[in-house]
Amino acid sequence: MRRPLLIGLIAGALVFVALVVVGVLVTLSLIDRQNADADHRSATTHLTNAVETSEAAVAEADQVLSLATDPLLAGDALTAVATERDAATGSLAEAQSLLGTDPEPLDTEQLRDLTADLRAAAREVGDDVDPVVAALDELVTVTQAAAPAVEAANFDAENAPHIAFRTAVADLGSVPDDAVAEYLVSYLDAAHALEASHAEEIAEKAGPLLDRRLVVQAFARSLAGGVLLDFDWAMTVNGYGTGGSYGGTSYWSSADGGSATITLSDSVATMWPAAGVQSLVAHEVGHAVLARTDCNALFFDSEYAAGGEEPWATAWAIGLGYTAEGNGESIYGRPADGLIQLTTQCR
Repeated sequence: MRRPLLIGLIAGALVFVALVVVGVLVTLSLIDRQNADADHRSATTHLTNAVETSEAAVAEADQVLSLATDPLLAGDALTAVATERDAATGSLAEAQSLLGTDPEPLDTEQLRDLTADLRAAAREVGDDVDPVVAALDELVTVTQAAAPAVEAANFDAENAPHIAFRTAVADLGSVPDDAVAEYLVSYLDAAHALEASHAEEIAEKAGPLLDRRLVVQAFARSLAGGVLLDFDWAMTVNGYGTGGSYGGTSYWSSADGGSATITLSDSVATMWPAAGVQSLVAHEVGHAVLARTDCNALFFDSEYAAGGEEPWATAWAIGLGYTAEGNGESIYGRPADGLIQLTTQCR
């Protein structure tokens, strides 16, 4: 009578063990799935972040490429931006397709395969971002390097657009990755304003004296030591300009790196390159150089400052060797030898 009981106990034990094994397997399967889900979420987050970074770079490239018709932007550099932008767009399309895959219907192995694809896509998207950023940076570098030629070509623009252009060029040296288009637009606006000012000035000075006027202006700039000069011309200046006379004025400012406006009588161009008109121009540039910080301190911190600027400008011209009538000596008198010597430190 006891054998059936024993058999029942053994059978019960086997059923219990089977249930335990099944429970363990189910638990392990659930843990495996949970781990796979966690890996998938992590890979999804990583890829999403990479996609957002790449989309921002592509959007910046698109804005820059919308400026491609501007002749002041280098064509080769723009082509490089377009090439890298297209490569990044291709990897983005694949990544976005993977991110749109619903993980719920997938078994655990399929989910792990999707996760691997997500991680691979993140690497590819990340690898494609850097060349876009590098191409944008190179465009900025090339544009900034070309700026001196742009300014030189528009030499007769007024001082204000010159200063605005130089500010825009300097700003290109610190362009954030997400504002390349914005900074380039500012640069191009400043460059075209410079071009417009140059064209207006040339048109204003047009006529039979244009070439001579430009020669006089170039001479003045060659003496100015980098001070930004613009020029106005008139029939008479300070009452001089007719009957063989010639006149000029100079107004300077030390703001924004220093600049000056020189006004000359038309007779300066007509009589150029007579020694007298050269000496007059040298005198006016002598005023203009006080826009320079070093020359300004040299004079205004000296014992000669109380005598005013005219002796300084006269001495500056004499110190350069411009001793003909027109350097200021006949009007303001011979400046002190010490002042003449002092001006030689301002070149």
